[in-house]
Amino acid sequence: MKVLKKLLPYVKPHKGRLCLAFLAMAVMAACQTLAMYLLKPLIDEIFITKNEYMLWIVIYLIPLVFLVRAIAMYATNYFTGYISHRMAQKLREDLFGHLNSLSLEFFWARKTGEILSRVTNDLTNVQDMVQYVPLFFIRDLLTAVGLTGILFYLSWKFAFVSLLLFPFIGLVIARLAKKMRQAASASQSHIAGLYHQFAEALQGIVAIKAFRYEIKASQKFGEENSRYFDQIMRYVRATSVVAPIMEFVGSLGVVLLLYFGARAVLAKTMSAGDFFTFLGAFFAVYMPVKNLANANTKLQVGIVSLERLFHILDEKPTVLEPLHPKSFKGLAKAIEFDQVSYRYPSRERWALKGVTINIRHGETVALVGPSGSGKSTAAHLVLRLFDPTEGRVLVDGVDLREISISSLREQMGLVTQDTILFNDTVAENVALGRSAAISQIEATCRSASADDFIRELPQGYNTSLGDKGVRLSGGQRQRLAIARAIMTNPSILILDEATSNLDSNSERAIQQAILNLKRERTVLVITHRLSMMQEMDRIIVLRDGCVVEEGNHQSLLAARGVYRNLHELQSVADIPLET
Repeated sequence: MKVLKKLLPYVKPHKGRLCLAFLAMAVMAACQTLAMYLLKPLIDEIFITKNEYMLWIVIYLIPLVFLVRAIAMYATNYFTGYISHRMAQKLREDLFGHLNSLSLEFFWARKTGEILSRVTNDLTNVQDMVQYVPLFFIRDLLTAVGLTGILFYLSWKFAFVSLLLFPFIGLVIARLAKKMRQAASASQSHIAGLYHQFAEALQGIVAIKAFRYEIKASQKFGEENSRYFDQIMRYVRATSVVAPIMEFVGSLGVVLLLYFGARAVLAKTMSAGDFFTFLGAFFAVYMPVKNLANANTKLQVGIVSLERLFHILDEKPTVLEPLHPKSFKGLAKAIEFDQVSYRYPSRERWALKGVTINIRHGETVALVGPSGSGKSTAAHLVLRLFDPTEGRVLVDGVDLREISISSLREQMGLVTQDTILFNDTVAENVALGRSAAISQIEATCRSASADDFIRELPQGYNTSLGDKGVRLSGGQRQRLAIARAIMTNPSILILDEATSNLDSNSERAIQQAILNLKRERTVLVITHRLSMMQEMDRIIVLRDGCVVEEGNHQSLLAARGVYRNLHELQSVADIPLET
């Protein structure tokens, strides 16, 4: 009930339709009960006493009852379908929006497949629960009550005897409910693993083929698939036993009914119409009771899935908007790291430790160092993708935690090593949700040295780029990324390994585009490649999360420290081999 209560806000907007659905279900149950009761006059009045008048009444009543039932059935299916799909739509939108609001720490702690499983498979289970459980519980419960009422009306003694074994079914279902829920929960966890392996395989298909990893990848998937099969079979066993038990218990009820009923008809204490109506009602009550058992199955699966969905919706972002946010209009003085330390969740090693940096307005500063030295972590802290574990990051003397997140990021542009492009047009990828005239987009792309190659595309700025921008080269994707980063003319531009995956010609083109954009901006360059260092106003060298050197290119070379070693290693690596 605690989990189901969380669903109420999604139900309330549809309470009118829900009431109409319940009314339609009640009408269906009443029609089913009335149709069964018509057996009594059909046998007693028509077949035995030969009452022709009653024949005409029954002939008119049967189509009328089934017409009303058909209309009620349509209304039930339509309203329950509408409500379940609307609720799924709202849940899907809430999940998507909430996932976008969560901080990076949430995604570090979870597999992509696990999240996909929850927003697809679990959401489908919840939708089925919303659509079918009320239908089974209301319609079939009312039908069962109505038919049971006929049984007791005709003969309370026979009704009591014939239904005596049904509480046993209830006890079995109650005992199985816990097993169903546990098996459903375990199987959902394993299907999340399957989703993850599928997603990993699709993203890494080039590596899988290049390193002949197909067989091992298939083996790993097969093992996970087997674990999922074992868990789902536990669920299947728990659900499969219900129907056979009901069949067997029902057969015992029929035997008792036939024995005592036949004796009552022979003794003339019960009419043939009463007996056959009673027998028909007893058989008819079986299906609603069976549906109630099926409803319990869907309910258990739905509860598990709903619980998993609300685990996501109940997650809170760690990067919070301040209660009284200050607006950030652009950098005027400096970006400061004041004794900043950061450690990633579940890691013991510090990514940054006691870092103090001052980046003045208008400077172009490079953060360099070996892999894992904390360069990208520093850039992400400036963007406030997460907050320092210790210390403060300030802009113009104000802690980032006091500034509106939206206004802060509006003044920042980011270009990363892995350019994320969407399956949309060039113009939409550059604007990325912002309202911008095509002339503004074109001017921005010219600044990023991207306009020339865009105009050579089949539809120019209206060319669709395909999944992940596969129709462009690495250098072209990076130039689009730069155009996107400067679309709002940010005062701070962050380049995080922006040229690391490019060939020499593309790298030079990107570097030139970056140099063109330095004017009137504060530029933070994060890189392990040192080809642009002579253009930097200042270079800050990190190692093991600490600042170990600071200066310009010439002074750091003369210092013969970490920077000099990195520079010499790269100089050797860049010497072409003789053939």
